[in-house]
Amino acid sequence: MEITTFNNAENRFPKELIEAFSEVQQSRTNFQIDHFVIGQHETPEMQYKQVLIELQSMYYTIKQVGLNIKKTEIEIERLRATNDPINEIEAQIKELGLEQTRIVALGSFRELERLLNIYDSFEHKFSRAEIENAQSDYWNQRLHRQSTLEAIGGSQAQAAHLDALRQIGAIKITKEGVEPIAVENEQKELQ
Repeated sequence: MEITTFNNAENRFPKELIEAFSEVQQSRTNFQIDHFVIGQHETPEMQYKQVLIELQSMYYTIKQVGLNIKKTEIEIERLRATNDPINEIEAQIKELGLEQTRIVALGSFRELERLLNIYDSFEHKFSRAEIENAQSDYWNQRLHRQSTLEAIGGSQAQAAHLDALRQIGAIKITKEGVEPIAVENEQKELQ
């Protein structure tokens, strides 16, 4: 068996494989965003708030990454302008970093698109006061759900698994206990 060196290791990655990297980019699937990020909350007010928190985080991350890309592109130009062989290698290293950043960014833009679609699906955009006014109902529902899951599950780990089943719509929590629900393959909308 031949030992691969760094000099020829790149040849082990066919173009098809490199293209596949882009295809799978998105750290959280739409299903995860719908059911475990936004769907973890019982009330539309808190779902709305969670969407805004997620979008705010993405907004600043995307802006910062964009500025870092511009800065790196300038650094590459400056390194190449020196015509120094070591600086040329440094420029190539920075280009690899940009390539990786751009591939990862595809996933961020996919998540952004999903979150924007969820945001747009809210017919009513809740104010801070409306979110505050709905807290009693939200926490009543959430604490009831958690205590029911803990009673059924017997431990935190089991309760977490039962809650995940609830979030994807596989079980329904009632005052009497758990009611199984047939899970459909098609993705459910949040509202």
